[in-house]
Amino acid sequence: MSFNSKTDYLDPESEAQMKQAFKDNPVRKDKASALVASLDLDTKKDPKERKQSVSITMTPTMKDDLTKIAKEHGYNGLSAFAVDIFEAIIAQNK
Repeated sequence: MSFNSKTDYLDPESEAQMKQAFKDNPVRKDKASALVASLDLDTKKDPKERKQSVSITMTPTMKDDLTKIAKEHGYNGLSAFAVDIFEAIIAQNK
């Protein structure tokens, strides 16, 4: 069942509760620009724990642009840059 469905599958009370739950979702309230606004891209972090391989999907243009930004900030490649970006975002939200 899709929550964006035009068909009413929920009773009015349940529908109101679902709308409220999605409206109050903190992830939807935060803009991505606010998460990265104060990141210091020129400060590399020391590795704290063993890395685990993950996979993400992005456009080739996005990958090229991010790799270019990473190299401009002294990184050898996109992976270490992405790890530092993600760590900084996590640190901002603690």
